[in-house]
Amino acid sequence: MVGHLVLSPARRPRVALEVERVGGLRLLRAAVAAPEGIGEKRQRRRVGRAARLLAEERVRRVLTGPGFCGWDLLREWGLIPVSPEPLVQSMAAPLVLAALERRGILPERARVALAAPRANRAVYQTAMALCPRVRQLLVAAPDGGEALADLLREEFGMPRLEGEEGRGADLTVRLGNVPCSGSGVRLDLFGPRPGLLGLELDAEGLPPFEGEKLPFLTLLWEEGRIPPGNIRVI
Repeated sequence: MVGHLVLSPARRPRVALEVERVGGLRLLRAAVAAPEGIGEKRQRRRVGRAARLLAEERVRRVLTGPGFCGWDLLREWGLIPVSPEPLVQSMAAPLVLAALERRGILPERARVALAAPRANRAVYQTAMALCPRVRQLLVAAPDGGEALADLLREEFGMPRLEGEEGRGADLTVRLGNVPCSGSGVRLDLFGPRPGLLGLELDAEGLPPFEGEKLPFLTLLWEEGRIPPGNIRVI
């Protein structure tokens, strides 16, 4: 079960656990009393207690509210956030096209760089989706990048860009934590807080939720509650 930790303005109880259902998901909600004027030390003790209770219920992943600052306490009990990385990487091509459009750059005139530690499935799918749309595509992946570049050249006639030729990209898309020497703007599609350049993912019929939207949407997508075709970039 996934946990849902919220800070409540109520004074009592200090920590309350209950099962809730949101959008078809079954979550274990931990409400931490955090009324106005509560001291930081007292609040951290209550968050730590909530983390312990969630861990005792065999919770592994936790949803929290925007700006939550107690992840160090949760990690002490082996709790981790719901990572939106799989979802944003599955939406990499639409995010790239939306980022280019927002900057007034036509895809057929755009140079896009994909950077990742290895040419995994996400890199491959993104490259195959973008190649018919953009002017130039650079794949910078130490593990498997050359083979993917050769495939793109065979399939789409996309020239391989190396060294200085690969610089000057209008948009650099990172699908992993790798150094980025390219110019232009950068779209970071990895980690617990992807850098989406002000773009958001939304879905038709997304239920209201007391917490961060992107991890919640990711969880619904993982569980098949939101079809991939219903997810859009806004």
